[in-house]
Amino acid sequence: MTDGTPRTFTWPPKTIVAAVDFGDASARAIALAGVVAAAGAATLRVLHAERFEVPPYFTPAQIERLEDERHEATAEITTELTRFTKGATTWPTTIVVADGRPLDMILEHAADADLLVLGTHGRRGPSRWWLGSVAERVVRAAEIPVLVTRVDTAPPNDLFARVVVIGDDAAPDAATRARVEALVAASGGQIAASDALAACGADVIANATLVAVATPRGRTHWGLSDVVTDALGHCAHPVLFIPAP
Repeated sequence: MTDGTPRTFTWPPKTIVAAVDFGDASARAIALAGVVAAAGAATLRVLHAERFEVPPYFTPAQIERLEDERHEATAEITTELTRFTKGATTWPTTIVVADGRPLDMILEHAADADLLVLGTHGRRGPSRWWLGSVAERVVRAAEIPVLVTRVDTAPPNDLFARVVVIGDDAAPDAATRARVEALVAASGGQIAASDALAACGADVIANATLVAVATPRGRTHWGLSDVVTDALGHCAHPVLFIPAP
């Protein structure tokens, strides 16, 4: 928030935004968002953001024609997004197509949400997170929980079957654990482990259906330790980043 006050959010979430780019990971994100929405009877919005640039040298007549083409393209994208969404979840959704830079539009349209869900193709490397460029920047900037998923073959309804809750240097705070427990209880799942990352073996994380990470506020540089990011780099399952109080 602009005044420095931490953003508050309702938990379990009552408003969920799933941001998509039409990739396989995006279909997975919609499916998982539908599962979370169903568990808490939440409102679900599916968002696709795309920037329609106008070349600076265009004449007024060219700009007018481009505007017509933009409206047609938006209508086509809306139709395709509706079809894409129905193929991923049966939960009722609102379709939103936004004109703008994806990062900006995702954060803007999630400003009133309690949970943001997105897919990532993932990237690896000594200086990169596993999240991928857009997902990484969203997680860094968002003040609400963010659920990130790669393409995963596990059934979406098993999302809460075995949840591991981890902290960075210490065990996750009580509020974070309570939030995860609220979701797990609503879905009939279980928390398999809850501790600092150092106390959770690689096999524990690998066997989880969801890894929930407490992300402390108030850091000059958002993020977790290199140990955590390295561990998540080998995690094929969804990760839920929850800002601590």
